Amino acid sequence: MEYIFLVLAYVIGSIPFSYIFGKKLKNKDLRKHGSGNLGTTNAFRVLGNAIGILVLVLDITKAGILVLIIKYNPEIFGITMLHPMFYGLASVVGHIFPVWMKFKGGKGVASSFGIIIAYAPWVGLSLIPFFLFITYISKYISLASTSTALSTFIIAFILYFDGMNPYYDLEFLIVVAAASTLIFIKHKQNFIRLLNNNENKTYLFKSKKKI
Repeated sequence: MEYIFLVLAYVIGSIPFSYIFGKKLKNKDLRKHGSGNLGTTNAFRVLGNAIGILVLVLDITKAGILVLIIKYNPEIFGITMLHPMFYGLASVVGHIFPVWMKFKGGKGVASSFGIIIAYAPWVGLSLIPFFLFITYISKYISLASTSTALSTFIIAFILYFDGMNPYYDLEFLIVVAAASTLIFIKHKQNFIRLLNNNENKTYLFKSKKKI
């Protein structure tokens, strides 16, 4: 029965908030605007900061909610759940490959952050200034996203082999590795654009964005 919750996590992760708000509030299909991606970054660029923030919060929440619940309630309805991070990974997979959108979704950055902040909040909080710093100096969200994903894996690796905190177990490391790998795979085209010097730039703390 615990595997039913994996399906539930995937379904929740599949909710395409960027698409829903784009269509309902701006009458825009994000798949046809900007990068064509149904992720948070494209929501900011196409739909504006207000809707972008809303999408960001909801993408984080949808991935982290079951992780948070199962972390503190390992038994639900008398059923012993799997490791909470596995449900988070199912949500990330749902976000990247949403059943409602023909399996074409976002890149998993916000949703991956959601499962980290839910399971290991101090690790998640430490990633925010790093992400913002890389974005600020490089002007590339894609570079900041992949650098943060790599850094998260390195942190998880160190914490696991340090062995001081039982929360940072092998399952935690496996899920972080899987989510980070998915993020890198989904950024393949961004890497190509970076090499060709035509990747979208983002200027933090400024209204101007250079395309």
